[in-house]
Amino acid sequence: MTDETDDHDDITSAILSGSMYDQLRLRRRTYFSQPTVTKLTWQSLLLGGLTLLLPIYLLFPTTVSEYVPSADPALASPKVLILGLVGASIVTCTALLLIGGAVYRIRNHPLDESQARAVLNVEDFASYLAFGTGGLAIGLTVVYFLLGLGGGAAVESYVQTMDGVNPFAASGTGLSVVELAVASFLGCIVLLMIRLYLKLRLLELDGV
Repeated sequence: MTDETDDHDDITSAILSGSMYDQLRLRRRTYFSQPTVTKLTWQSLLLGGLTLLLPIYLLFPTTVSEYVPSADPALASPKVLILGLVGASIVTCTALLLIGGAVYRIRNHPLDESQARAVLNVEDFASYLAFGTGGLAIGLTVVYFLLGLGGGAAVESYVQTMDGVNPFAASGTGLSVVELAVASFLGCIVLLMIRLYLKLRLLELDGV
């Protein structure tokens, strides 16, 4: 009952503010009706999740050494990193779409109904792609690395189950664990800074 009341309060506030965008956003049937800045926060957390790959790799037991290309994360380039790279790329590209939508709202405020619907369509596409495909790819990458913490026996069991497919075999791409972790960390920080800027600008619009 409380959730329904809160939803009605949000819609009422949007109507009183006169924002066509917010009115349509709150009435929209989607799993991702949250404000843009909230979704950017989630995306930054996804990128931040990839930074965990470095400390996890450093904690790998020595028994895993025969399954990884190198014990040095600055040199190791396991195949599973490709999955993480795909996830990071999707999250980054969709974040740019959300940022673009927010900038469009700022520059063209107030939006009419057709403009608001167009922005929301782009946001829906970006959100489902980011948290569905991108989030899944990043989540699986972290899970694979956690498998390495189980030691050589855990990795061997997985490899045998998958008919000899070793997720930690050399990828040949040259992308190291350190490089992906550092790039993801920087992306996380940049995204949080952009999020803060957009939050302040969008709050100014509400005060107009």
